[in-house]
Amino acid sequence: MLDRIIDILKANKDISDWKIVQNETEANELFLIKKQVDMPRSKKINSIAVTIYKDFEEDGRSFRGSSTIHIHPTMTDEEIQEAIAGAVFSASFVRNLYYPLPGPANSKPQALSSRYDSASLVEWMPKIKEALYKHDSFRNGYINSSEIFLNKIRTSIINSRGLEHSFNSYKGYIEFVTSWKELGEEIELFRELSFSDFDPNGLSETAKEMLELSKEKAATQPTPNLESATVILYGTPVAEIMKYYYLQANTQAVYQQISTVKPFESIQGEEIHGDAVTLTLDPALANSAVSSPVDEDGVVLSAHRIIEGGVLQKYWGNTQYSYYLDVEPTGKINNLVFEEGSKTIEEMRAVPHLEIAAFSDLSMDFVTGDFAGEIRLGWYFDGNSRITISGGSISGNLRNMHNNMYLSKEIQQCTAKEGFLDLCYKGPKALMLHNVSVAGN
Repeated sequence: MLDRIIDILKANKDISDWKIVQNETEANELFLIKKQVDMPRSKKINSIAVTIYKDFEEDGRSFRGSSTIHIHPTMTDEEIQEAIAGAVFSASFVRNLYYPLPGPANSKPQALSSRYDSASLVEWMPKIKEALYKHDSFRNGYINSSEIFLNKIRTSIINSRGLEHSFNSYKGYIEFVTSWKELGEEIELFRELSFSDFDPNGLSETAKEMLELSKEKAATQPTPNLESATVILYGTPVAEIMKYYYLQANTQAVYQQISTVKPFESIQGEEIHGDAVTLTLDPALANSAVSSPVDEDGVVLSAHRIIEGGVLQKYWGNTQYSYYLDVEPTGKINNLVFEEGSKTIEEMRAVPHLEIAAFSDLSMDFVTGDFAGEIRLGWYFDGNSRITISGGSISGNLRNMHNNMYLSKEIQQCTAKEGFLDLCYKGPKALMLHNVSVAGN
């Protein structure tokens, strides 16, 4: 199929460059109600995306337009030719400044390893289920439902500049809902997990923690109206906030003047009184569903220290925007590894604070640093007693606070959403901020 597409692309003289990304996916899925399998499903998918590049000049400036189409394996040559001609036409209306495509690399991509290589996907599904439900033995709480997905993907990337890469990867994904009922209404909490390797202890402990949080949620009191407080974020909300540093260092954000950070300048202000941020992008992070030896353009990936001690070391970015800024492209790396902080979570909890583990909604403006969230589950400690709370909201601006924030010594690995893209976060499990605005309910 790819040979047919390449022949058609080469025959079209209106195309300046092209790129093909093929994903051949073997998928297994389990849908469960409580512990009972409601429906198992397996499928095979062959996805082929073709990007057409069209170069042209206007007023002495060179431009490169692009358009991406999806080719179905059942399409005839005539249908493929028609789809490609449409993409050429569409690309002629896109006016991006010219940028080159990567060619063959001198370095060899690093192969990804996984325990899932040792057996078929269908053999792993009951093992994943068993790990997820290991601690589902509480009297008043249980896993209400779950959906388990495990995909084996063969990716091939080819372009007109002679680049050609192929590699295997695994992407596991779980959605599950925990329920708890004491005396009043039943409480539910939702959690998403992603993974690329079999880690039964990690799955079991995460599910257990969610069941325990559901129990806490069943006994909540209204959030007091504190006006401002020291706030500890715990768990996945930390990843959502820490993405700020990743996105601020992106070449596209800098080129579009969304970010004004500069290399070798502090990203946390002139004087850092708390913990300084250190961020490494690691394309081969273990058990990450977004680990990859190459990015979507075929750039061979390696680890890069982006921020060290609060100081930006370099930008990261894809071929296009790195070319615009005249910096070496790191490629698109979706694994964020932050170094641990100076305080344990128990040390953070020693002072009066509001701790939040779950939000109904948490929004973060990565341009301004503003954040706000509706509290779904948390705890308030006034210096003497600790109560479980829900409702109300917090708000603040990270730029006004991050020169005096603290990160935990304890580390977590979890998924952080960025648009439709999952980012994998490995870093502090708790984050302490001062003078955060709190509205009670």
